[in-house]
Amino acid sequence: MFATAGSHTVDSGAARLARIERLSLDQPAGDLDRPEHLASYLADLVRPYPVELDPAVPDGQSYAEMAATLIAAIVSEPVDLLLLCFAVPDLHPGRATATYLSHLCPGTPLSFAICEQGSAGAFTGLRIASEYLASDDCRRALLLVVEQAGLPYPVPVPMPSGHRGVALLLESAGDGPRLELLHQAGGIPAEDVAKTLAELVADRPDTRLLISESLTLHWLEPAEIAPASQTNTGLWWQLADELAKGTDLLLADYEPQLGYLSTIAVTQRP
Repeated sequence: MFATAGSHTVDSGAARLARIERLSLDQPAGDLDRPEHLASYLADLVRPYPVELDPAVPDGQSYAEMAATLIAAIVSEPVDLLLLCFAVPDLHPGRATATYLSHLCPGTPLSFAICEQGSAGAFTGLRIASEYLASDDCRRALLLVVEQAGLPYPVPVPMPSGHRGVALLLESAGDGPRLELLHQAGGIPAEDVAKTLAELVADRPDTRLLISESLTLHWLEPAEIAPASQTNTGLWWQLADELAKGTDLLLADYEPQLGYLSTIAVTQRP
């Protein structure tokens, strides 16, 4: 897990987006072969807290199972870095998932899991990937953004409406869209979001804006909007469709629980 603090701007021009793959699942995880042990494990975890645990194992998903499918679909050459980003906890909490996925991924890449940042986590993943790709030791990075919709206990934030994942394969060379000027600013109160975003948008007047559903509460100007109820994957899911239009994009998201406003430019022009 990586924590973000303060404000960060990365000229992420070394990173190019080679491919995007998307995954949507209707069925619960198939790798939970002993659900009675999972129920006992979760009961032990929540015992010290005032949490009411649902006695039935929910129809949730395993991030290892979801990400393995995405890796098989998108990776054909060795990868140097793998980043797994999620906000909703895995239904299979006893596994070191990022390490497990490194074993499955061609190249056995260095791997990290990024969590507890809400929807800002994917931007943090892109920031880390961009910094690695700017070095001589990393040519290819894989960012996996996943969310699952089944938990056996209540949470104080909106849950996604389904099990979805997006894989972004990034390279340090090639002719794919460039990821530029990734900016993350923390501690921004809700009343300052529109002003801060307007300043960032003003720097790129010829760029289309793609915003998360959470930003629609603060931004009233024209913009493309990511799918509703995809709290962690929505922007990246919609990105796959927007790239087909051939124009430059500015992606923006606001994580209200942490006050993080994150943006990144995706440039398709040569």
